[in-house]
Amino acid sequence: MNRIVIILATICALHTAPVMGHEGEPRYDRASLSVAAERDVENDLLVAVLFAEHQVQRQQTVSKEVNEAIRWALTQAKRNAAVKVRTTQYNTSPIYNKQVITGWRARQSIRLESKDPDQLSELTGDLQTRLSIGSVNYAVSKPARDSIEESLTTEAIAQFSLPAELITRDLGWSSYRIVEMNIHTQGARPQSRAYASRGMVAMEQSLAPAIKAGVRQVSVNISGTIEVDAGVL
Repeated sequence: MNRIVIILATICALHTAPVMGHEGEPRYDRASLSVAAERDVENDLLVAVLFAEHQVQRQQTVSKEVNEAIRWALTQAKRNAAVKVRTTQYNTSPIYNKQVITGWRARQSIRLESKDPDQLSELTGDLQTRLSIGSVNYAVSKPARDSIEESLTTEAIAQFSLPAELITRDLGWSSYRIVEMNIHTQGARPQSRAYASRGMVAMEQSLAPAIKAGVRQVSVNISGTIEVDAGVL
């Protein structure tokens, strides 16, 4: 069950900043404060990055085998409707020996993601006949994250008014207004594990004991400045 934690505002700075004016005009002071709303969210998306790498002596031919392997992998992946696939990084680089170029290396990656870990696991195991695994991690899908961030933002904004009203009342001021408000969202890093060094080990065997969906914490932090009516000069 998800847990919502509200951290009430801490007064970061409280300073007098009178607005210059004629006698009889209201005087305003400012206070800076912050609030945060947090929630543990179930990871619902499994992401795997696989890559093809090849090296040869001639730069003109270094990409051939990599391109063929990636095209084959894309064809295989697109047959599985439960898995989304896209290409990511592509690069070529020289190989040096005593400051002399002796060959070239090409590498390209594809990113697979799915809410069905069994389907992605099976596909990744099949693709390892020609590709290597770079990393596997769980994450929160964008629709789920957007929904939670919207809810937490509403919660944090509501909480922002509590310390503002407390400061205004306890220090004897009559009213306040918000001068500035900054909203920041944060999430813990997704759980991940690199598999590149494990060669062609089947995904079904390596994934199950190595990584679990778990949860990650998503938070919305609001900091801002209020201006309070300190009375009349």
